[in-house]
Amino acid sequence: MRLSALFLSSLVMSGACIASDFGDLVGKVPQGANAVMAVDVTKTLATPFAKKIGWDKSHTDGGADRPLYLPPEADKLLSAAQVDITRNFNESWHVSLFGLTESVPLGAVASAEGGYVDKIGDVDVAWLPSDGYVLKDGETTLLMLAPADRQAAARWISNQSNSQTMVISDYLGIALAAMSRAPQIVMALDATNAIQGHRVEQQLAQSGFIDKHSLNPEQTADLITGLQGVVLEITFTDKAAAMIRIDFAQSVPFNKTVAKALVLTTLESKQMSLPGMDSWNFAVVDKSIVVKGDLDIDSLRRLLSLMEPPSTKFSSLKDTNVQSPSGDDMAKNSLAYFHTTQSLMKDLRQKAGSYNSDAFWIDTYATKIDHLPILHVDNDLLTYGQNLTDTLRSMSSARKNARMQGGAAARGDLAQGTISNNYNNNSGNGYGYGNYSYSTPRSRETAAGNDIANAAESATSVKIQGWSLIDTATLQLRRELTQRYNMEF
Repeated sequence: MRLSALFLSSLVMSGACIASDFGDLVGKVPQGANAVMAVDVTKTLATPFAKKIGWDKSHTDGGADRPLYLPPEADKLLSAAQVDITRNFNESWHVSLFGLTESVPLGAVASAEGGYVDKIGDVDVAWLPSDGYVLKDGETTLLMLAPADRQAAARWISNQSNSQTMVISDYLGIALAAMSRAPQIVMALDATNAIQGHRVEQQLAQSGFIDKHSLNPEQTADLITGLQGVVLEITFTDKAAAMIRIDFAQSVPFNKTVAKALVLTTLESKQMSLPGMDSWNFAVVDKSIVVKGDLDIDSLRRLLSLMEPPSTKFSSLKDTNVQSPSGDDMAKNSLAYFHTTQSLMKDLRQKAGSYNSDAFWIDTYATKIDHLPILHVDNDLLTYGQNLTDTLRSMSSARKNARMQGGAAARGDLAQGTISNNYNNNSGNGYGYGNYSYSTPRSRETAAGNDIANAAESATSVKIQGWSLIDTATLQLRRELTQRYNMEF
């Protein structure tokens, strides 16, 4: 029997109903997953931390400040994905499985999200405009699949009808076994055989990390190439405590100071630095680097966004009158949408850190906005949301391109980014803030140092310009919607 099956058996046999259900959910994950997130919803919402921040309450503003939206009918959540570890963690596919305490009709899900019910063979599925399908497996399991790949949905249906049980990797299975212990949330990434040695050697040579810490180049490259995976455990009491374990195939050959520098430098190079992590405790334990620290709500939201379901909300809208919405429905849903976008923008601006390390989170939050419920939301507000995500991605692209030019500077290639503001020519719509494009005209410089500096300055300018345009559009829209609905936006 595979190790993963043994560890999943330990979940099933642990005696708690919730553990048995997690074992069932894991068996429905498609083949090829290398990233997972398990959330014990019931235990999470019962913690003092959740009650302190109102995570367990029904929010009239749509729960804008909640770290992760958890449907009230779900007592457990398992998300799984196949991600490209070497290419900015791009997802090939993502599934979220909800263990339900009550049945949720697909029609209600589709209506609440502004989608429709389709059929694949003789099985009902719900298509969502957030680019996903929702399927049911019995009365107590709901699956969300993104992107909305109809063939992938059909294959999943076929596998389930043939009682074909999926088996995740040993690494992920062992990580999920922690759900039978203290943590309410476990996330894991299986990186076995994913890292290419020549890329590691090249990046180490360019970064200067080896010389700075007087390390053996071959030994350090072998260590990183042998990365096995990363596990994150989050335990809630009256606070949120995180434990991150980074596992390698061989013993870590340096002390905790160098280990800390390696982790923080790597995150910065991926432009996904986590605010406050530099004050956490780092340790080297045989073949692992172990990091522990407390999470505030904003940092918790960032981490959970890594494996967030493709739709952040569905069943709490099921009582809305889909065919004939009232003015109150439009006002309430529009207010929830607006408050959520503002909460995300506040998070990005407060915890942005340096201009060099937040592009990943800007992209991630743009996707979060793409996935917001749009049923009975003011059309002008939806236009604002689309322009908002376009602008965020332009800001992120500017920073990514600036960093890439560090390696290209010796060749003299310099891309300069701008956001073109068509604010006054937005097809007659005064509530958006323009159609944005990221342009990259080429120029030649004689000094590589000047190239890098110019690229960084250009990216910073794009970001400042982007926030300025967002502020102007937000103020204009807020005034207009407040007058339109006679309520404070």
